[in-house]
Amino acid sequence: MFSWLKNGLSRPHPLENWSVEIAEDHITTSDGQGEVHQLPLADLEEVVIATDDSGPWGADVVYLLYSMEKEPVGLFPIEAQGTQEFVEWLSQRDGYNDQQLRNAMRSTQIARFLIYQRPTSRG
Repeated sequence: MFSWLKNGLSRPHPLENWSVEIAEDHITTSDGQGEVHQLPLADLEEVVIATDDSGPWGADVVYLLYSMEKEPVGLFPIEAQGTQEFVEWLSQRDGYNDQQLRNAMRSTQIARFLIYQRPTSRG
């Protein structure tokens, strides 16, 4: 009788079609619809979390990956496959800011949180 409800609830959320993967020398992000971006690890300059006020019904937490370009070269929502592995990998890097990650996870406003910035080399 309620098979339509069971079927609807068993389908993956569209945001779960997204993915992020760390390889030996690059990060790959995909929206699950054919849009794929690769960023060489050597080019990763910043990781920003953008939050909004859409709550549980929208993509309210999105990771933005930056190189030297002004616009992000990769992005993925928190629901993306591989997000936990990405955060674990990122947390091992110099320049990672766990406090900013925690602030982002508590945010219910439109905001941006810099959770990683490549350390400047000192010569």
